[in-house]
Amino acid sequence: MARTHPYNFVHVLLPQLAWRRPEAVRRELSDPGLARDLLHYVWDKAGEGLPVSEKVPPRGLRLSWHEVAGRVTALVQLPPPQATSEAHFAALVYEQNEAPDDDDVPELRPRYFTLEATLGLSTGEGTPTVIGERNAEAHRHLGRGPAGGRSDTASAFLHALAEMLGPLPDLDVPYMHVVRS
Repeated sequence: MARTHPYNFVHVLLPQLAWRRPEAVRRELSDPGLARDLLHYVWDKAGEGLPVSEKVPPRGLRLSWHEVAGRVTALVQLPPPQATSEAHFAALVYEQNEAPDDDDVPELRPRYFTLEATLGLSTGEGTPTVIGERNAEAHRHLGRGPAGGRSDTASAFLHALAEMLGPLPDLDVPYMHVVRS
Protein backbone atom coordinates (compact mmCIF):
# COMPACT_ATOMS: atom_id res chain seq x y z
CA MET A 1 0.00 0.00 0.00
CA ALA A 2 1.33 3.42 -0.98
CA ARG A 3 2.59 5.72 1.74
CA THR A 4 0.22 8.68 2.15
CA HIS A 5 2.88 11.41 2.07
CA PRO A 6 4.46 10.66 -1.35
CA TYR A 7 1.07 9.63 -2.77
CA ASN A 8 -0.50 12.98 -1.80
CA PHE A 9 2.42 14.86 -3.36
CA VAL A 10 2.47 13.11 -6.74
CA HIS A 11 -1.19 12.23 -7.26
CA VAL A 12 -2.98 15.17 -5.62
CA LEU A 13 -1.05 18.34 -4.81
CA LEU A 14 1.51 18.64 -7.61
CA PRO A 15 -0.98 18.13 -10.46
CA GLN A 16 -3.55 20.43 -8.83
CA LEU A 17 -0.96 23.17 -8.44
CA ALA A 18 0.31 22.80 -12.01
CA TRP A 19 -3.20 22.96 -13.46
CA ARG A 20 -4.52 25.75 -11.25
CA ARG A 21 -1.75 28.18 -12.24
CA PRO A 22 -0.04 26.66 -15.28
CA GLU A 23 2.11 29.58 -16.44
CA ALA A 24 3.02 30.81 -12.96
CA VAL A 25 4.13 27.33 -11.89
CA ARG A 26 6.10 26.90 -15.11
CA ARG A 27 7.92 30.20 -14.45
CA GLU A 28 8.63 29.26 -10.82
CA LEU A 29 9.92 25.82 -11.79
CA SER A 30 12.19 27.44 -14.38
CA ASP A 31 14.07 29.30 -11.65
CA PRO A 32 16.32 26.83 -9.73
CA GLY A 33 15.93 28.57 -6.36
CA LEU A 34 12.17 29.02 -6.66
CA ALA A 35 11.76 25.47 -8.00
CA ARG A 36 13.48 23.95 -4.98
CA ASP A 37 11.44 26.08 -2.59
CA LEU A 38 8.16 25.32 -4.39
CA LEU A 39 8.75 21.56 -4.53
CA HIS A 40 9.73 21.43 -0.85
CA TYR A 41 6.74 23.57 0.12
CA VAL A 42 4.37 21.22 -1.74
CA TRP A 43 6.17 18.20 -0.24
CA ASP A 44 5.65 19.63 3.26
CA LYS A 45 1.97 20.33 2.49
CA ALA A 46 1.54 16.71 1.33
CA GLY A 47 2.65 15.54 4.78
CA GLU A 48 0.62 18.04 6.79
CA GLY A 49 -1.57 16.42 9.40
CA LEU A 50 0.19 13.06 9.16
CA PRO A 51 1.78 11.45 12.20
CA VAL A 52 5.55 11.96 12.31
CA SER A 53 6.04 8.24 11.69
CA GLU A 54 4.26 8.55 8.31
CA LYS A 55 6.18 11.57 7.05
CA VAL A 56 8.81 10.87 4.41
CA PRO A 57 11.89 13.09 4.05
CA PRO A 58 12.28 14.69 0.61
CA ARG A 59 15.63 12.94 -0.06
CA GLY A 60 16.04 12.63 -3.79
CA LEU A 61 13.36 15.23 -4.66
CA ARG A 62 14.71 17.23 -7.60
CA LEU A 63 13.70 18.82 -10.87
CA SER A 64 15.27 18.88 -14.32
CA TRP A 65 14.11 20.28 -17.66
CA HIS A 66 14.08 18.32 -20.92
CA GLU A 67 12.72 18.37 -24.43
CA VAL A 68 10.39 15.46 -25.14
CA ALA A 69 9.20 15.12 -28.73
CA GLY A 70 9.52 18.88 -29.21
CA ARG A 71 7.75 19.70 -25.94
CA VAL A 72 9.27 21.42 -22.91
CA THR A 73 9.07 18.98 -20.00
CA ALA A 74 9.71 19.40 -16.28
CA LEU A 75 10.81 16.07 -14.79
CA VAL A 76 10.39 15.70 -11.03
CA GLN A 77 12.41 12.94 -9.43
CA LEU A 78 10.88 11.65 -6.21
CA PRO A 79 12.24 9.81 -3.19
CA PRO A 80 12.53 6.11 -4.07
CA PRO A 81 9.13 4.42 -4.02
CA GLN A 82 8.49 1.62 -1.55
CA ALA A 83 5.04 0.48 -2.65
CA THR A 84 2.71 0.21 -5.61
CA SER A 85 1.30 3.59 -6.79
CA GLU A 86 4.26 5.52 -5.45
CA ALA A 87 6.15 7.20 -8.27
CA HIS A 88 9.76 7.28 -9.35
CA PHE A 89 9.08 10.36 -11.51
CA ALA A 90 6.39 12.84 -12.48
CA ALA A 91 6.53 14.81 -15.73
CA LEU A 92 4.77 18.06 -16.62
CA VAL A 93 4.68 18.15 -20.41
CA TYR A 94 3.93 21.55 -21.92
CA GLU A 95 2.33 21.37 -25.37
CA GLN A 96 3.49 24.87 -26.32
CA ASN A 97 7.03 26.13 -25.96
CA GLU A 98 6.37 29.70 -24.88
CA ALA A 99 3.93 31.23 -22.44
CA PRO A 100 1.21 33.16 -24.28
CA ASP A 101 1.78 36.93 -24.29
CA ASP A 102 -1.79 37.75 -25.24
CA ASP A 103 -4.31 37.94 -22.39
CA ASP A 104 -6.96 36.55 -24.76
CA VAL A 105 -5.02 33.31 -25.26
CA PRO A 106 -6.03 30.75 -22.63
CA GLU A 107 -3.30 29.12 -20.56
CA LEU A 108 -2.70 25.53 -21.56
CA ARG A 109 -2.59 23.01 -18.78
CA PRO A 110 0.43 20.75 -18.95
CA ARG A 111 -0.11 17.05 -19.42
CA TYR A 112 0.84 15.16 -16.27
CA PHE A 113 2.53 11.77 -16.42
CA THR A 114 3.93 9.49 -13.74
CA LEU A 115 6.25 6.51 -13.69
CA GLU A 116 4.85 4.42 -10.85
CA ALA A 117 6.02 1.34 -9.04
CA THR A 118 3.75 -1.61 -9.72
CA LEU A 119 3.32 -5.21 -8.69
CA GLY A 120 5.90 -7.71 -9.83
CA LEU A 121 9.20 -9.16 -8.84
CA SER A 122 12.29 -7.02 -8.87
CA THR A 123 15.05 -8.46 -10.99
CA GLY A 124 18.60 -7.50 -11.78
CA GLU A 125 17.02 -5.41 -14.53
CA GLY A 126 15.20 -3.18 -12.02
CA THR A 127 11.73 -2.93 -10.53
CA PRO A 128 8.48 -3.13 -12.55
CA THR A 129 6.71 0.14 -13.38
CA VAL A 130 3.68 1.49 -15.17
CA ILE A 131 3.27 4.83 -16.95
CA GLY A 132 0.24 6.79 -15.82
CA GLU A 133 -1.44 9.95 -16.99
CA ARG A 134 -3.61 12.08 -14.76
CA ASN A 135 -6.05 14.76 -15.81
CA ALA A 136 -8.70 16.62 -13.83
CA GLU A 137 -11.20 13.78 -14.21
CA ALA A 138 -9.21 10.56 -14.04
CA HIS A 139 -5.96 8.69 -13.64
CA ARG A 140 -5.27 6.01 -16.20
CA HIS A 141 -2.46 3.57 -16.77
CA LEU A 142 -0.96 3.67 -20.24
CA GLY A 143 1.08 0.49 -20.07
CA ARG A 144 4.26 -0.96 -18.71
CA GLY A 145 7.09 1.50 -18.17
CA PRO A 146 10.86 1.13 -18.13
CA ALA A 147 12.53 -0.65 -15.21
CA GLY A 148 12.67 1.50 -12.10
CA GLY A 149 15.57 2.10 -9.76
CA ARG A 150 18.24 2.14 -12.46
CA SER A 151 20.65 4.90 -13.43
CA ASP A 152 18.93 5.15 -16.84
CA THR A 153 15.32 5.10 -15.58
CA ALA A 154 14.80 8.86 -16.11
CA SER A 155 16.03 8.83 -19.70
CA ALA A 156 14.07 5.65 -20.45
CA PHE A 157 10.90 7.26 -19.05
CA LEU A 158 11.43 10.40 -21.16
CA HIS A 159 12.05 8.23 -24.23
CA ALA A 160 8.82 6.28 -23.56
CA LEU A 161 6.90 9.58 -23.24
CA ALA A 162 8.38 10.81 -26.54
CA GLU A 163 7.20 7.65 -28.29
CA MET A 164 3.71 7.97 -26.81
CA LEU A 165 3.33 11.69 -27.58
CA GLY A 166 4.78 11.63 -31.08
CA PRO A 167 5.89 14.79 -32.87
CA LEU A 168 4.18 18.10 -32.30
CA PRO A 169 1.53 18.85 -34.91
CA ASP A 170 2.52 21.38 -37.57
CA LEU A 171 0.39 24.37 -36.62
CA ASP A 172 1.22 26.20 -39.85
CA VAL A 173 -0.62 23.67 -42.00
CA PRO A 174 -3.35 25.39 -43.97
CA TYR A 175 -6.84 24.35 -43.07
CA MET A 176 -9.89 23.86 -45.23
CA HIS A 177 -12.52 26.58 -45.52
CA VAL A 178 -16.07 25.69 -46.50
CA VAL A 179 -17.26 28.27 -48.97
CA ARG A 180 -20.92 28.49 -49.84
CA SER A 181 -22.10 30.27 -52.92
